[in-house]
Amino acid sequence: MDDETRLRELGLEPPSEPADRDIDALEAEIGVPLPARYREFLADFAGWWGDVCRPCREPTPFGDHVIAGFHDAGEVRGLLDSMITPRNMVTIAYGHFGAFTCLSIAGIDRGSVYALDSEFRVYWSDEEFHQRFNAMAENIREYIRLRREDLLPEKPVGYDSLYLIAEDFDEFLAQCRSFEEE
Repeated sequence: MDDETRLRELGLEPPSEPADRDIDALEAEIGVPLPARYREFLADFAGWWGDVCRPCREPTPFGDHVIAGFHDAGEVRGLLDSMITPRNMVTIAYGHFGAFTCLSIAGIDRGSVYALDSEFRVYWSDEEFHQRFNAMAENIREYIRLRREDLLPEKPVGYDSLYLIAEDFDEFLAQCRSFEEE
């Protein structure tokens, strides 16, 4: 299935204004080529928006990852100096409540896609979770239990608030779900 068919199947919409597709400027600024598959997607589908979700491969303090839209090349460039995105990653999509989607552009995990929790819930106490959420989802309760019992997977340094979604962009896109599918 081609990307446009997949995005429309998910209920996503193209941007109403022309998207910034200056990928060469983005790559010049980051100093490395983007993973080929994401580069291809960015060239054709920058700025598409609409809510989709994607479960992470590991327990998270927020449940499933929700994506509200994909950044265009200019938005990706604008987030390069983010204080929360690791230097080997670019932010490729945004979600609700501090959720961002990141793509590794260097290192052993090059091409992998991650959910970034900009609220840093990994550092919240159990009490803070219970104070903030009256009706906490079961998968968040499970995350808290696993953390309390020291059973969460080990993370590389600097990846504390990152949660693996997919090993590559094709896997990521294929496993996104519309909310009607949930």
